[in-house]
Amino acid sequence: MPKPRRTGPMPDVFETFAHRVDEEDAPGEPIRTTQMAKGAGISLGLMVLTAVAFVLGFWTGTQNEPDLAYDHLVWEGIIKVGFAALCGLLAAAAILALATLAIGIPWVRSQRERRR
Repeated sequence: MPKPRRTGPMPDVFETFAHRVDEEDAPGEPIRTTQMAKGAGISLGLMVLTAVAFVLGFWTGTQNEPDLAYDHLVWEGIIKVGFAALCGLLAAAAILALATLAIGIPWVRSQRERRR
């Protein structure tokens, strides 16, 4: 049986986790232009890297076609383009995941070191 819902007031999330807010990101403090430029550069780099991975994956998908017996020419085209697009999406997702880990792991380590 489900537990009965609480009818009392909900706790304030911002007060509950106030101790976890970074001192650099305190409210009222403007964002540094260097931080913004660094974040924009990383975002742009990830977008370009993902686009290149998609194109290379799509090209690989066109070179390695599935061996099927097609009933109609339209289905052949749909399957070939779909397979190539799937290869491109998988390549882009894999590269994006690896790049995010490569960026995220050092950032988490630096955050932990800063808090010590």
